[in-house]
Amino acid sequence: MSVQETTQKTEQNSVKGIVLAITGACMWGIMGIFVRGLSAVGYSSYDIAFLRCILAGVVFFIVKAVTNPKVLKINFKGIVICLFYGVCAYVMGFVCYGISVERIPVAVATVLMFMSPIWVAILGVLVFHEKLTKQTVITFLICIFGAALVANVFGASGGSMDVIGIVAGVLNGFGVALQIMVPRYFAKEYERDTLLVYGFLGAALGLSFVTDFHTIAISLKSSEMVSVLINIIGLGILCTMVANVAVVKATEYINTTTCSILSSLEVVVGAIVGILIFHESMNVLQVIGAIVVVCASLGPTVFKPRKKSTEGTRKQVA
Repeated sequence: MSVQETTQKTEQNSVKGIVLAITGACMWGIMGIFVRGLSAVGYSSYDIAFLRCILAGVVFFIVKAVTNPKVLKINFKGIVICLFYGVCAYVMGFVCYGISVERIPVAVATVLMFMSPIWVAILGVLVFHEKLTKQTVITFLICIFGAALVANVFGASGGSMDVIGIVAGVLNGFGVALQIMVPRYFAKEYERDTLLVYGFLGAALGLSFVTDFHTIAISLKSSEMVSVLINIIGLGILCTMVANVAVVKATEYINTTTCSILSSLEVVVGAIVGILIFHESMNVLQVIGAIVVVCASLGPTVFKPRKKSTEGTRKQVA
């Protein structure tokens, strides 16, 4: 394969990874539509988290059983790893987010969750011996600042700031980071799809202990059953299975740090959903924050492949 062909393939893979990461962020961003629908009928954050994981796990299991059955083969060590993945990445993240929004303003909890790129970068340095560049650090800081503006942290009110809430918010961000990093760490031993399938199911098992099945059963027998089912399917399939699979798959083509930075677009999509669907309003600072997040996350990522392509072409000509 020539230098030019290698460069083109690398660029195509980068684009594929970027598209997957953005797709995942967009699916996470529309999650509020379905969460609000389920909250309106009495579902707790734990009930919602359980339904996300069980539906995503079961559906993804069926999909893989039909399309690629060998992915479902796993040994005892793999089961233990997947349980660890599900409990530490998903259960910890979902439960800690629920605790944080109960104790501190939702805006602050949201920004603490978006500290996940920092955790990804730190784990990348400690576990994979990656180099943390100044550009990456600056991008992190800009994205977090932009997310803080979008979430209206500086105008947040109506909630107390206690230590438990803040710690829970930080752990939630760490859980989000683990959703990306654990599959990468075990990629040589297990397929990413394998970890996702059993990770979802492991998380559902862990969340079953804090889930109110009585509330779920009543809602599925009520007059709002169709609406509830639509919200559950949207949440479990689009916002969990599609979103998480896309983000984890993206790490096959782009590095985990870039992937986590692109995930910050979720807060922008969420804000747009709030305006279009729930008729919420944004002040000037929130609009500026959205622009900052988009520019900071997409700018370096989108233009980096082109730069590499140009350099590769120059080398071939030389």
